[in-house]
Amino acid sequence: MTQTVRTWNVPARLGAAPLGVQHWLLLALTFAVAATDGLDAQVIGFTAPQIAAEFGIGNDRLGPVFSAALLGMTGGALLFGTLGDRLGRRRTMIFCVALFGLGTLLTALASGITALLVLRLVTGLGLGGALPNAVTLVAECAPARHRPLLITLMYIGFSVGGLLGGVIAGSLVVEHGWRAMFYVGGGLPLVLVLVLLRWLPESPQYLARRHGGGAALARLLARFDVATAYAAHDRYELPEPPARGGADALFRGGRARNTLLLWLAFFINLLVLFFLMNWLPKLLVDGGVPLARAIRTTVMFNIGGVLGALALAWLSARHDPRRMLATFFALGALAIMGIGLGDGRYAAVAGACLATGLFAGAAQCGLYPIATQVYPSAVRATGVGWAQAWGRVGSILGPLAGGWLAMLQPRFAVYFLVFGAPLLVAAAAIAALRDAAAVRRKS
Repeated sequence: MTQTVRTWNVPARLGAAPLGVQHWLLLALTFAVAATDGLDAQVIGFTAPQIAAEFGIGNDRLGPVFSAALLGMTGGALLFGTLGDRLGRRRTMIFCVALFGLGTLLTALASGITALLVLRLVTGLGLGGALPNAVTLVAECAPARHRPLLITLMYIGFSVGGLLGGVIAGSLVVEHGWRAMFYVGGGLPLVLVLVLLRWLPESPQYLARRHGGGAALARLLARFDVATAYAAHDRYELPEPPARGGADALFRGGRARNTLLLWLAFFINLLVLFFLMNWLPKLLVDGGVPLARAIRTTVMFNIGGVLGALALAWLSARHDPRRMLATFFALGALAIMGIGLGDGRYAAVAGACLATGLFAGAAQCGLYPIATQVYPSAVRATGVGWAQAWGRVGSILGPLAGGWLAMLQPRFAVYFLVFGAPLLVAAAAIAALRDAAAVRRKS
């Protein structure tokens, strides 16, 4: 008896599928990855005052400590974004989570600045590689109408991780010292690795591109699209123009303009945000604010990031996403300047930090749905990885620039006027983006 061979458009089937249990499971797992990533990325800011006191270093030497992990993140985004396209999103992401968990755990054993720098660099490699693959995996599995919301919800995990880290650090660091925070930050992702090995799926689009079909792809598609019966002998297609891998693909098919504008927006926003996450608690402590209260300003920032990301996702579903994102960037610039105008007064600074998270923190979440639309599946993780890598370059320079500025011993307000203004440039870059659907059609 001859078997009927059906042809399936894999992205179209995934895009048209109803939202189901498998989508929520994927969201929960990638949200957990983003949350542990956010906690471990920000843990150095929570512990910096105690580290500086124990190792006897001043503000000028804290810049490299802050930037070591960020340098690793840049390399990790480039390396593991590309490997995610070649080896699969699932295995690459799991390796990255294991790497940053182990690096954070070992940081608790550091006995000097050199060891601290090396371990934070290694940790950063994993931190930088996890999110591009998580974003790509969600984008390639989500139903089309829910894709921006699911990506945003996943990336909110980064802010939630920072929020929980701040809450934990507020008591743990004060009572048990900075090393205890690294034990927590390292242990959580290592436990998560065991969960990911059991439950995390691979991208059906990746399997279709690399293997063409087979029983594994048929079973996976059936989990995301429960109403359709798929067979191993069916034909599975990715009807998109072939895209040769590598960074040069990001500049072909009409993608050059959006690529450069995305890089600029990622660079500026992470430069500003990582300056805030690393330096704000230390600047407040220098101004006489108790450590526990200074840490709580970071909590306010992350609360704002969560609320703002939800608001931005809701608004972007009803209005032009680029216009909404550009508006959030502009309001974020004003909010950061407002931190400086608070002049060290805790209530004013905390309120401005909440607003900064609401707009500038949320804008970082809003960049990812747009980035995933610009690139075809064959280079999607590479595209997101390179955009994030340029963001990581900014995140390296932000803390370093804070250290250079600190050498001039300016007034508290000057830090935030200097770092708030660039977000207006990011707003202009987003406003100048070409329509993502038009870019896809041209590619």
